[in-house]
Amino acid sequence: MDDKIRKSSLLKFMANAEQAAASIQDGMTVAMSGYSMAGYPKAVVEELIQRKKEGEKLSINLITGANVPWLDEKLGAENLITRRAPMCASKTLVDQANKGSLRYVEQQMNKMPRLLRSGSFGKIDIAVVEALGFDENGDLIPTSSVGMTHHLMNAADEIIVEINTAQSEKLLNLHDVYIPLEAPQTQPIPLVRVNQRIGKTGIPVNEAKIRTIVETNLPEQMGAQPKSTAEAIRIADHLFNFLELELHKKGGILPPIQTGFGIIASAIADAFRQSNFSDLQFFCGGITEPVMELLVSGKATALSTGGLGMSARVEEILNSTPNLRDHLVIRNGDITNSAEVIGRLGVLALNTGIEIDIYGNVNSSHIAGSRVVNGIGGGAGFAQNAGLSIVLIPSSSKAGAISNIVPMVSHHDICEHDVDIVITENGLADLRGLDDGERADAIITRCASGTYREQLKSYLRNARNNCGGHHPQLPEEAFDWYRRLKEEKTMLEKI
Repeated sequence: MDDKIRKSSLLKFMANAEQAAASIQDGMTVAMSGYSMAGYPKAVVEELIQRKKEGEKLSINLITGANVPWLDEKLGAENLITRRAPMCASKTLVDQANKGSLRYVEQQMNKMPRLLRSGSFGKIDIAVVEALGFDENGDLIPTSSVGMTHHLMNAADEIIVEINTAQSEKLLNLHDVYIPLEAPQTQPIPLVRVNQRIGKTGIPVNEAKIRTIVETNLPEQMGAQPKSTAEAIRIADHLFNFLELELHKKGGILPPIQTGFGIIASAIADAFRQSNFSDLQFFCGGITEPVMELLVSGKATALSTGGLGMSARVEEILNSTPNLRDHLVIRNGDITNSAEVIGRLGVLALNTGIEIDIYGNVNSSHIAGSRVVNGIGGGAGFAQNAGLSIVLIPSSSKAGAISNIVPMVSHHDICEHDVDIVITENGLADLRGLDDGERADAIITRCASGTYREQLKSYLRNARNNCGGHHPQLPEEAFDWYRRLKEEKTMLEKI
């Protein structure tokens, strides 16, 4: 362990996972590292689960930096979480939030540093964080994510550190930790290139807060990446036709790209691999295997992320890619979701959603306005500050029973003013320079499902005739679509 803990004064904190987990008691607020599905503690979590299975009365309030599905699924399955922030990332926990047995405090990623610094989540008793080790200065060396780990440790009364020897040693020196000063002392963030390094490779730790250090050897593996569908491929085709035209306008250079996870994101990565685009750069909250493959193929030259989704293939890429530090940077969430940096880089933001309305407002987190399915994450922040904001969404779902383009979204995550382009499998609507009525006409005509296009046109015509105005809406008629879905199992009007 001496090679992992290079500051000798820290060795006295060594203990096993059971001893470490004993510090966590019923009702505590516990922060855990983890960001974009990566870099979360494991051994202490397993001990908490075991205690609950043995009949102990035990539940916690859980705060992480972003979405951590493994934690949510494992702890949620044992009803160990009573309050969760800032994202729900598993069906188990989502079901509990929708039933009301879990208090879900949904937050945008770019607001988390301020909220943690101001104590908005209340007293944090213990932070449990994963690390590769400590350097000679006592700085914590993260694993596959940085995220909000520094803010979580600063806010907590005590810290438990899991040193996970199963995490790849190739992650060493990939991190770039730059912690902006708190307002009003804040200074400009000096980041002007995706792969530029402006900070440290480790996170400063208050040694007086460390309660326990645990050695673990527990691999971190994401599930299989979703495969592209014919519908997703058509959406990607429309995107790439547009990007080729846009690239020509901009002198042949694509700006840094932000993309998320899921079927459409996988289709986009596949399309980039087969395209004529080169020298790609990605500036994302999280990066997984499909984007890493773009680095291997030479299509991408610079990747910046808050968390790196680990898999056998990603670890193989880490081990086999020369000069990886020149191309891949793992950053803290203050930077990956910074409005200042996103705007300066002119990021191309590629977001998805559950539904979008005829004016371009996006619901990315709740079904029928009431039932959460995940969380807002960083999408709205990227959309608001991007050089170009694109929403990619299938025009319908559930075999046509649901139109994903609706008169009014049932829950509002991304504002219409932050959406430049809408793309479905049917086509593309360029909303730049259009007024609200023109936006609605473009989205309906070019993007809506053929099954619902006339129904949407009829709604818009009625809204214009009956109420008029700059942004005509008939709320009662708009939400009748959701009534029909609930009662008749389809949004489609009967003829």
